[in-house]
Amino acid sequence: MAFNAIALLPEVTGAVPNVNDDAEHALFIQQASDAWASGQDPLDFWVPQVELGFPQFLYYQNLPHLVVVVLGKLTFGLISLRTLFDLVRYVLLVGFPLTVFWSMRRLGFSDVAAAIGAAAGSLLGGNHRYGFEYDSYVWRGLGVYTQIFGMHLSFLALAALHRVATRGTGIVVAALVCGALALSHLIYAYMAAITAVVLLLFGLTRANIAGRVLRFGAVGALAGVISAFMWVPFFAQAGYLDVSPYLDRTKYDSFGAPTILGWLASGDLLDHGRLPVLTALLGVGIVAALVTRARLLLLTLVLFVLWLVLYFGRPTLGPLADLLPLHEGLLFHRFIGGVDLFAILLIGAGGAYLWEIARFEVSPRRLAAVAAATAIVFVPVLAERWSYYSDNATWMRITQAAIAADTDLRSVMSALAGQSAGRAYAGLRSNWGDTLDFGIPFRSVRVYNVLTFDRVDAVAPPYRGASLNSDLLFDFNDQDPAQYRLFDVAYVIAPPSATLASGLVPVLSTPKYVLYRAPGGGYAEYAAISRSEAPKSQPEWFESARAWLRGGSATSWEFVRYAYRDSRPIDVPVPIAECPRPAISYQRAQPGRYDVLATCATDSAMVLKVTYHPNWHVTVDGHEVATFMVSPSYLAFALPAGQHFITAEYRSAPVKDSLFFLGAAVALGAIGSRIRLRVPRPRGWRTSIPSLREPILRARDLVLMNESVAGPALAVAIAAVAFLVLAPFTPRIAFNDGLGFDGRVYAWLTQALRGDHSVAVVPPWSFRLVPSAIVALSGLEVKLGFLLLDLLAALGSAWLLYRLLRHYAVSPALSLLAVGWWAVLPLGLRWALYYPVLPDTLGFFLLLALMVCALEGRFVVFGGILVVAALTRENLIALGPFLWLLHVRRDPVGVTLRSLGVGAPAVLVYLAVRFFPVVPPPPDFANWAERYQIDVNLRFVFENIDAHAWRYVLAAPLTLGMFFALPFAWPRRLAGFLRRELHWAYYVAMSFVVALVGGRDDDRYLYVLVPALAVFVFHIAPSSLWRSAWRVVALTALHLAAVRFLWPVGTSEAEYLQYTVSAMSVDRMVALVYFCGALALGGIAIARLDLGALSPARRAKAEASA
Repeated sequence: MAFNAIALLPEVTGAVPNVNDDAEHALFIQQASDAWASGQDPLDFWVPQVELGFPQFLYYQNLPHLVVVVLGKLTFGLISLRTLFDLVRYVLLVGFPLTVFWSMRRLGFSDVAAAIGAAAGSLLGGNHRYGFEYDSYVWRGLGVYTQIFGMHLSFLALAALHRVATRGTGIVVAALVCGALALSHLIYAYMAAITAVVLLLFGLTRANIAGRVLRFGAVGALAGVISAFMWVPFFAQAGYLDVSPYLDRTKYDSFGAPTILGWLASGDLLDHGRLPVLTALLGVGIVAALVTRARLLLLTLVLFVLWLVLYFGRPTLGPLADLLPLHEGLLFHRFIGGVDLFAILLIGAGGAYLWEIARFEVSPRRLAAVAAATAIVFVPVLAERWSYYSDNATWMRITQAAIAADTDLRSVMSALAGQSAGRAYAGLRSNWGDTLDFGIPFRSVRVYNVLTFDRVDAVAPPYRGASLNSDLLFDFNDQDPAQYRLFDVAYVIAPPSATLASGLVPVLSTPKYVLYRAPGGGYAEYAAISRSEAPKSQPEWFESARAWLRGGSATSWEFVRYAYRDSRPIDVPVPIAECPRPAISYQRAQPGRYDVLATCATDSAMVLKVTYHPNWHVTVDGHEVATFMVSPSYLAFALPAGQHFITAEYRSAPVKDSLFFLGAAVALGAIGSRIRLRVPRPRGWRTSIPSLREPILRARDLVLMNESVAGPALAVAIAAVAFLVLAPFTPRIAFNDGLGFDGRVYAWLTQALRGDHSVAVVPPWSFRLVPSAIVALSGLEVKLGFLLLDLLAALGSAWLLYRLLRHYAVSPALSLLAVGWWAVLPLGLRWALYYPVLPDTLGFFLLLALMVCALEGRFVVFGGILVVAALTRENLIALGPFLWLLHVRRDPVGVTLRSLGVGAPAVLVYLAVRFFPVVPPPPDFANWAERYQIDVNLRFVFENIDAHAWRYVLAAPLTLGMFFALPFAWPRRLAGFLRRELHWAYYVAMSFVVALVGGRDDDRYLYVLVPALAVFVFHIAPSSLWRSAWRVVALTALHLAAVRFLWPVGTSEAEYLQYTVSAMSVDRMVALVYFCGALALGGIAIARLDLGALSPARRAKAEASA
């Protein structure tokens, strides 16, 4: 540690512009701090300076950056963020041996093995292969800042997971560490997950399988929830993250077994450019594992071999590589991290093995000689590292001095700072930009690196290449004036000898540089949209965009609209003509926001020269408009004729903040569960503080004595409270005048029932008369009338759901809990607030009323309600067989006749309103049955159009939370219950059939499963589950997370579509599957949890007590 502390000190003694990825990391930290200070979201914000702008934190692990930002806040800005960034890097690099030592001791290695492994961990030499060698982190190296955190946390996670596997303890610690690892380095978290599978399987027996699976499942569920704010939005919008075709294929595929084994055998993998000392110790460690056959060493060897084989990559693994999860975007070359981790453990074991041989077979004098020889052997290792770090320090000093001595650049940068907004350009690696190197002999920093260091918006070679259009920057042609306009290059810094396009005006000339003003055109311009394309993949999009750029279409200012990864219909016809006389009278650019005042006499389109992303929201004169992608992945939208004030604003992914607070709450709760505060309290306090136990017990007894009245009243109160909680967080749907899609038709139907015959209402909506008739008779405004009707129906539904569960002898407390779970569903009370002009809430009330009447044998009332239901939601007629199946066993003939009798009026009414409609259809309307489009709906599912087969299957599990997940915890009990009560089996099957033929609103159709699922969960579950307070709390928390409780929901058509499983993007649906799947598995694990199996210590204590 002392060696590293001295050798690495230059890393913190001066801020030198970086060539490597640390340039972006420093920029991200500064931008995150600014976002926090300006009230933006520091978890997801726009970074405009690089790659034409991109929401970097949406796709990049950001806990390491946020650590520096928080330290900046804690130090009140007295220490610059750049200094704090360098200090954090320095402390972590110097302290890495401590992490290795502690982790190895925790794993069970000896002091000697841990000490040798700790020393070796910071001395690896790997020729910049992105491993644990410090070449990956220092200034002259690769600058993979987040991997420093990943390296530390990988060791800590290994130690914690090993403890969970072998001792059955430390679940919370393991979950917290794994969650932090996922937030710090996604690839290393992926590697930790694979390692966890090996730890789970190693030593697995029939006796410990249940305990191990439950423990590791609990770790995974907790870690997944804690880190969900990172990975859920990442997967939801992963299609907008660039997979560069220019990246060296070895980054994706790795190098193959012959090459890597050659490096390993020659010592180049761990001892590049020096004697293979660490490689030799690795070999001894492998021998020690095979000779001693110690369990820990064999496990280490197995994991080392596993990661070595995975590091071979696709050249060796071939099709087997496709068996790995998320294999499409895996960077196999980064698996060297796993190789290095377990190599360090084996190196420590090898050194300890030699030490043990020496200790037992030689005299103390010879032992001292062996120790001295060992130190001498390490001299080449230390010498090579010292030489590397010395060169690093020298290069930093030379670079800093060269930049400081360049007074011409200071003058140019000062002049540039005084200019108006616009991107700057200082060349590329492929042209004269490569020569602007300050005369440094090893050619480290270029002027375009200084632009990033000074946070200037620039067209420059990308560092990471995250935005879709970042690879197109390599095609920027500075001889073409149209491309300056296309990329909004307003300023150019070039040597006097550079030949540039015509039209550039010198602003400042110095002997070394000339600062030009270029025809950038501004961030926003009117443009023509010539055609539309729908690329099916990112490579297809890239080839089209590059062909467009190279084909000179920028000269004619004609753009291509791309329907890329967008399930929304774009209601903007093309082509769109360019504005003949455009006028941009005002522009203001801020990070993540652009304001424009523009005028055009004709309809046209406007292009913002920033990277397209669906999180951009554009308002025109205060009204949000639809956006779409145009070449080269820019943001565009249609504009009507006239003068308009336009605001384009990047908004954080809707779920990110909600998931952050959920993860933080879970993490704090997990930490709190490990803290046992013992605060002494004087006995006098006990008498002075009133006890609430007696009043609570008296209130409970009072409720139980009057349960028939108090129980339903409390259920209604729970629904009312849920309404009050949800209302501030649920805006009303805004498009189509706040009526949405179907809501417009029901509003027209209400007008028609009030005597307005100017509106045309088409079937089948015109047949659903009851809700619109009630609102029409009330005399209230349509939206208010429907809202009040929905409110009353929801409160009534709470009462009926409680009554339904009490019929199955579910306790009052559990029935109220079920009402609470129902009240927070996204298609429940919140839907009534968000999208009120629908018959859904009244239909659900009638559904519960029919079920309660059927269960209680009220045939006549059932028949009356069924008539009303047929005029509300015609699919409720399908509940007729539910009544028959419920009672047919006791009197087959009589029940059949009575069921037919009570069902006939509803069927007759159903047919009557179709053949003799109250509200006549339009004159050109032919066949109401065709309007159901059953054939089209079936084709969407069976042909999986727009992934609709998956949407149909996943709608219920992704919207009903623990209601849907928990029945799978007791499959035998569930199957037995359905065999006994066939009416529920029929109801579940019928619900899925109706959803199949009813249309592409799977969320709404399958919401009706709630009554059945509530019975399954609260009736068939073991009573011991609900007697455990912590399980009830944990399952409720998981349910709230799974149903997206209080997640932001937007008011526009696009935001509405992204909220529903039936219409959201495939990326968002996949991310939601991972998230809800993890929560479901966690819920099932909690429901089936055997505390004795989870904690051997707890089992022993229970057995001792018994």
